[in-house]
Amino acid sequence: MSKVSDSIYQLPITQTLEPSSAEELAAHVKQGFEQAMAMYPLGGQTSLHYGLAPQTEGWGISTAGVSQIVDFPVKDLTITVGTGITMGFLKQTLASEGLMLPLDVPQQEAATLGGVIATNTNGPRRFGLGTVRDYVIGIEAVNGKGQLFHGGGRVVKNVAGYDFCKLLTGSMGTLGVITQATVKLKPIPESASTVVVALDDSDIADGCISMLLESPTVPIAVELLAGEAWSELTGVSRSKLILAIQLAGTEVEVAWSRERLIGDLKRKGAPGALILDGESHTRLWNSIQEFPAGARELTIQVKTVSSGTLPVIEKCLQVDPTCTIQSDAGNGIVTIGFAEVPVGGIAGIAITELGPVASNFHGHVETLGCSNPEELTMGTMWGQLSGPQWLHNRIREQFDPLGLLNPGRFVYS
Repeated sequence: MSKVSDSIYQLPITQTLEPSSAEELAAHVKQGFEQAMAMYPLGGQTSLHYGLAPQTEGWGISTAGVSQIVDFPVKDLTITVGTGITMGFLKQTLASEGLMLPLDVPQQEAATLGGVIATNTNGPRRFGLGTVRDYVIGIEAVNGKGQLFHGGGRVVKNVAGYDFCKLLTGSMGTLGVITQATVKLKPIPESASTVVVALDDSDIADGCISMLLESPTVPIAVELLAGEAWSELTGVSRSKLILAIQLAGTEVEVAWSRERLIGDLKRKGAPGALILDGESHTRLWNSIQEFPAGARELTIQVKTVSSGTLPVIEKCLQVDPTCTIQSDAGNGIVTIGFAEVPVGGIAGIAITELGPVASNFHGHVETLGCSNPEELTMGTMWGQLSGPQWLHNRIREQFDPLGLLNPGRFVYS
């Protein structure tokens, strides 16, 4: 059954429909298409702050009713589920079989798989274990005309035409409401450990990161952190930067990697490494996982390459020495939390200060969240867009010809 609920966050929703199946959801979207009604896909509603504030009133389309486990062939290391399933429940289900989907998503008890795919949400283990696009091998969605379509399956094959799995990942619900997905899984490692080291010299930090990119220890996460909170969590002395390296594998593999890394770091000028295991290891990585979703005045993310990590961090600390920074240094993803919006406003920090640094390393700046979303513009929200705008628009027209799905939220003109 569908039901009506209240308006949500800043979305101008007049009613929220809660279908109990993909077919019922498709019928609602078809009805919306026939009425030229704007429609806003809703999952766990943990990322509604991500994207521009829309102006067009319309319906909310919830995926809460499509959360079933469709198929779980454990030996194949895949699972097919309705995308309304929460990441927390999915994690528990997989763990009961010794498996995992290593995406490190904030607010897992509420965040849904569909929302994770639509927003392309990834965490620190992307360095060694990959991103959402690496795990989604089958997908079902409803386009803007109310038509169900499918792509991929349990076996990866090359097919002609659009690769729906990759195309829908990060599309912000503008190409279709994702209703079902098949994802690849990995076994939970036998052991995990963290090596942390305090760094006050940027050149030494740069050398350590370069070493880690080619290290035979094969870390699964390489984080460069700045801010007092990280010193308290790691137990290292207060310093300009903290390097945290996550290792995983068998107990023998982790022990060897840990010993090798400590020696390599020392040779790079970074002695005094500490080891975090058990609760302290878990607490640190949980905090890193949740950092992008933290409550603060402004959260900016710079997406660049590994060599751009330190220049971005240096610029951020120059603009606001009190900001808190979490960066996936191996991938060049830098997330910055500001307790107060810097002088010059969002445009000043995102476009004037960080924009040129990001561009120097083929990157761009996004706003993950702010206390006043009305201040956001296309430029401050998404930064410099890659690819021709006409191509973005042409692709959307193929899936949603009237532009009814999540209008005004994403990059389309």
